[in-house]
Amino acid sequence: MAGKRPKGRPEPLGSVLRSSFAGTTLGERLKDLAIWQHWEQVVGAAIARRARPVRLAGGVLTVAVGSAPWMQQLSFMKADLVTRLNSCLGEERVREIVLKSARVVEEDGAGEEVASPVSRPLSQEDQAWIEQQTSEVADSDLQRQLRALMESHYRFGKTD
Repeated sequence: MAGKRPKGRPEPLGSVLRSSFAGTTLGERLKDLAIWQHWEQVVGAAIARRARPVRLAGGVLTVAVGSAPWMQQLSFMKADLVTRLNSCLGEERVREIVLKSARVVEEDGAGEEVASPVSRPLSQEDQAWIEQQTSEVADSDLQRQLRALMESHYRFGKTD
């Protein structure tokens, strides 16, 4: 339902979040989430099973790679991967890719995942709180990105 909102009606939360986070660190982080969300689509299934994005800071994307042969193969593909990622993001957010060797764990034969020693599972209380906080965001993409950011915070960040 596009158009002006009726006088006296509150502005939709999705709109408030978009305008509130624009130009902020959180707004930038929300943009970066697309790397994780579209990783397999951008790099292909074979690479996605063997390498995972770990961190994006200052335009440098750190990618964990599970084996030396794949590390070498990806080193030859860095420029192409940067181009493809930035194309997916719609702007130049990745300037460089740094490859790091990482232990890769098989996940029920469905694929490989980089082991993360600092990750913790989300409690039902955390999940319910995140769902409550994001349920009123009308924009489905923004809602998904906000949920992913909050889940990441609770899995890897401080929760006190």
